[in-house]
Amino acid sequence: MLKASEEFQQTDDWVRYPTNSQTPTVNADSRPDPNGGTTADQVGLTANTSARLQQTVTLSASTEYTFSVHARAVSGTVDFRMRNITLKDAEVKTATTTGPLTNGFTRFTYKFTTGAAGPYELALQNDSNATAKDVIFWGAMLNQGGTALDYEYAAPTTGGSAPAPAYAGFGDAFGGVTAYYSLRKFTEAETLNAIRVRRSSDDAEQDIGFDANGDLDTTALTTFVNADVNQYTSDFSSTEDLIETNGTGAAAQSVGGVDDAYKFTTITGTGQMFTGPSPFSGKGGGNSFRIQADVYLPSTNAEIDKVRIWTGYGAEIVEEITTTDSWVSVDQTVEVVNGSTLRFQAFDGSDLTPTTTEANVFYLKNIVVTQTTADGAVTTWYDQTGNGNDATNATESEQPLVVSGGTLVTENSKAAIDFDGVNDAFAISVGITSGFAVFGVYKNTKDGSYLLGSPNAQFGRRGTSEYRFHVAGSFSTNGGAHSNNQVLFTGIEDSANATIYANGIQQAQAASVFSSDTLTLISRVNVLGNIQEIIIFNSDQSANRGTVTTGGGTGIEGNINTYFDIV
Repeated sequence: MLKASEEFQQTDDWVRYPTNSQTPTVNADSRPDPNGGTTADQVGLTANTSARLQQTVTLSASTEYTFSVHARAVSGTVDFRMRNITLKDAEVKTATTTGPLTNGFTRFTYKFTTGAAGPYELALQNDSNATAKDVIFWGAMLNQGGTALDYEYAAPTTGGSAPAPAYAGFGDAFGGVTAYYSLRKFTEAETLNAIRVRRSSDDAEQDIGFDANGDLDTTALTTFVNADVNQYTSDFSSTEDLIETNGTGAAAQSVGGVDDAYKFTTITGTGQMFTGPSPFSGKGGGNSFRIQADVYLPSTNAEIDKVRIWTGYGAEIVEEITTTDSWVSVDQTVEVVNGSTLRFQAFDGSDLTPTTTEANVFYLKNIVVTQTTADGAVTTWYDQTGNGNDATNATESEQPLVVSGGTLVTENSKAAIDFDGVNDAFAISVGITSGFAVFGVYKNTKDGSYLLGSPNAQFGRRGTSEYRFHVAGSFSTNGGAHSNNQVLFTGIEDSANATIYANGIQQAQAASVFSSDTLTLISRVNVLGNIQEIIIFNSDQSANRGTVTTGGGTGIEGNINTYFDIV
């Protein structure tokens, strides 16, 4: 079912990724093959986990297939992956020079079962250790069923062009990235997540990846963060777990044909307020809660003729009950500010301080408080290169938000991570040496806070509202008027000079004697605003920087601007 089974150089069928300096090479018909001829191709997989040859084929739904290829090492042993990119699945294979077939080949197989009918992308790809290697391939084949059938040659396509991938990311275009923190997918082939998110309602955590377009999977994100979480359910069969003010409570009461109710009796001659549980405290401001309760107000009270349900700070009134001698069910959803408590309050008309010396009562049952929206705090911002340079913060109060009050944080219509300017930051450990580059997309309105840095380094917004690219004792580059809007920041140290660019325009340059440093913080001195992407190269990217034009551009900066539409 594949084409060009022995012609891996045919780009109409075998697409090569990435499409830059990291593109694999194919030396066609250069090696002995399993049939004793010389039609095998030596494929050079570059030092990139995404380096691969890929072919797209249309398959039936819910069907088992077997992908096979003959392979051998040029010398020693080499690992490669057979992948179904569409299913996000792969198997690592080890090729040697001493396989059981003629000329040392081994026939490798990989089985998979499709989901929906449609196009599937199959690849022969470098393994995750991302070292450059040469592999000799011959006789790739795909057949239906759980075993590889006898090999049959398939000719290349005549004319036409190879299909485009479902998504091409930054890493498909530019290799050699040291660390990549972004809310867009790094490469079309990889399956790493973008962020790990903590839900403020119950502190549950979940990894969040990407959708088919390579964007942050905001549907999965908001579904997780805004899942209903129970914060309180009453049980008055024997327990009285509420907080009384100016009154006393008693559980396990019977009234109005209902057992196991809670009875609150006001203290005579004083102000009359009853405060319930505190299911809102520390749950983040501006979130929504569903409040359910049953209330019974006797007509025999001397003065109390109304029960108000409210949420304290912000004076959010949930409902007021004036009906007497029958149970009234309340079911309301309200927005609650941080620090509030759920309150049930007794009134005489509009008066909270009646002068009577007689006691008054009301009853409660079936109190349920459910949080329906929450904050989504980022605990880990994953380095999608696979180099393991993840950005982390385990302290809840210092974790920036990607969802605030149930709503996705965005900047220019793209998902963003919101830093509070007080203590939000991520710890990293990324070593850099002379000849390096940093690219970032962010909005920061706080002077003297930096997109990225270390105890010795500051990259971002100087205290005098300038752009800053500085490593103590090595270079100090400052200049331009730092924007209060979304900006594409570029800092390049080329072993001779350190240069700052903002939105593709040079802001400042200074001589450099830089040797090495280790970047330790994202949001050094606490950014106030949103960060969407940080890309670190431990290599000079002057030649690849490119240009920025309205809606696009060339090179690295053009790729970034095309996606984020900054200029």
